[in-house]
Amino acid sequence: MKKAISTLLICGSALTASCANMGLMGDPLSVTESTTVNAPASEVWALVGEFNDLERWHPAVTMSKQLADQRYLTLADGAEIVEQETARDDAAMSYSYRILSGPLPVEDYQATINVSSVSANESTVTWRSTFEANGVPGDQAEDVIRGVYKAGLQHLNRMYTR
Repeated sequence: MKKAISTLLICGSALTASCANMGLMGDPLSVTESTTVNAPASEVWALVGEFNDLERWHPAVTMSKQLADQRYLTLADGAEIVEQETARDDAAMSYSYRILSGPLPVEDYQATINVSSVSANESTVTWRSTFEANGVPGDQAEDVIRGVYKAGLQHLNRMYTR
């Protein structure tokens, strides 16, 4: 009996570790990426802060349309992501949103994009999120989201290279 309980505890621990690695339990996963842009924060916010303008600065988005507080993003491969704006603070140059549907391997995805001033002619754009992995291990879901952020932020940075 003692051996059976010990085996059950070991198996249970292994299962818990495996589930946590897949993002199936425990704390939500998170990703944060930033870039410094050679432009005043107000100028960058005028572009980044428009919820429906992701197609203007993210290379993976070919079309964006907005109905009320939801945007419908069409990607280069034809896939669609539906997102809902959940908070906005233009004075703080920040907005938050959540994914309602789409091909990304995440669920319960909540993100915030904000722009902050570094100097009169420089600003930082930060994109952060929390989510659960869906159908892939947690580290793979983080890599996908990190790749999305890096692609957008690198393109944004190139737009302001002088």
